Amino acid sequence: MRLGAVAQEGANGYYRLLLPLMALRERGHDIVHVEQEYKRVIDIAPLAGCDFVHIHRPALLYDDGDVVTRLLERGIVVGFDEDDNILDMPPGLGERTGQDWLDRSRRNFELLLEHVGRVDLVTTPSDHLADRFEAAGARNVHVVDNYLPGAFNRVAPHGHDGLVIGWHAGLEHLVDAETLGLAETLARILDEHPQVRVETINIDLGIEHPRYRREEAIPIERLTQRLADFDIGLVPLADIPFNQGRSNVKAREYAAAGVPWLASPVGSYRELGTEEGGRLVADGDWFDALDGLIRSRRERSKQGKRAKAWAKRETIWEMAGVWERLFVDAIAARRAVA
Repeated sequence: MRLGAVAQEGANGYYRLLLPLMALRERGHDIVHVEQEYKRVIDIAPLAGCDFVHIHRPALLYDDGDVVTRLLERGIVVGFDEDDNILDMPPGLGERTGQDWLDRSRRNFELLLEHVGRVDLVTTPSDHLADRFEAAGARNVHVVDNYLPGAFNRVAPHGHDGLVIGWHAGLEHLVDAETLGLAETLARILDEHPQVRVETINIDLGIEHPRYRREEAIPIERLTQRLADFDIGLVPLADIPFNQGRSNVKAREYAAAGVPWLASPVGSYRELGTEEGGRLVADGDWFDALDGLIRSRRERSKQGKRAKAWAKRETIWEMAGVWERLFVDAIAARRAVA
């Protein structure tokens, strides 16, 4: 097959389109990637001759969705992928992420819903979003997890004194931190455990403590190596509509690094637990969950080994056939109609 991907640079497009298609290239398929440029209409010329083109989130905005028409008129089978529940973003988020970005993201999601009934395949990592797309008229919707590259499993911690609690998160997760009182909980942990440090990547919790540190976002190719220096990974999520559409990729990233994780039982995280190297934590139980894991090195070691074993079974190279079958079936269905 000749497969096309339209996606912007970044972690979302990497997990949802570029990584699966790189795995399919290893299986002998021809791959074409068109990067969606800011405020530029998609140039579909490089996609000529593709059997299937999969479009991730931002590609519809700058021509009001006309890219779908242009591809279909050329006999190309088209699919959509979306992994964020954009329309349910909580109030006030624009102040943190930028109102212009938020407005564009919402409009693009609205366009996706308008055109979703025209395309041949829709993929998403959550049941919540799958239900929304089916309600909007999508005929062929599949939930596909975010699988990781095998290289993410081949990392080891550099070693450090004490114990590090870490959280890698986007700025939108400040809503979760505030709702769950996470900064206060972590400050209390620091006060009670002098060997513990707290480190966050990208998100800033504003904790006034000498053993709290925040660092800037890091490139995805270095992410798992950095996470391997955590001893406990966090995935705190408020139980709000926006988070119902989230994938469980953060637990997978920690797991690939061999890091035991604690997550809220929200959205796709409800399906995970000790067999995947983590524990689910109710809203009011974060201090006790952290305190218990800090005090039990044996439990951290056991959960870290389970996490690593799970991540090794869930790589994109092992699961590329899932994406391949979806593309093959979508192409066959369109050709049967034609």
